[in-house]
Amino acid sequence: MSFRSFIYWLVCSIAAAIAVGATEPDTAATLDLSLPKTAVSNVVAVPEPSRAFLLFAGIMAMAFTYRHAWLSWKRSAQV
Repeated sequence: MSFRSFIYWLVCSIAAAIAVGATEPDTAATLDLSLPKTAVSNVVAVPEPSRAFLLFAGIMAMAFTYRHAWLSWKRSAQV
């Protein structure tokens, strides 16, 4: 694995971790999400760790696909 490849995967992993961190319910709970005055309750964030994991996996899958397509295109352009 080259240094460039290592940096690519490191940056993608950090970006995915930041995106997952943004989905945490503590962050969402700070938003003022209240229903109209006719409703009795407020909207409360529901923690869903499975969604956070799927977001992380999806971002990493996109990074893998992008890198695979880039390397394939780069190899075909050299021939």
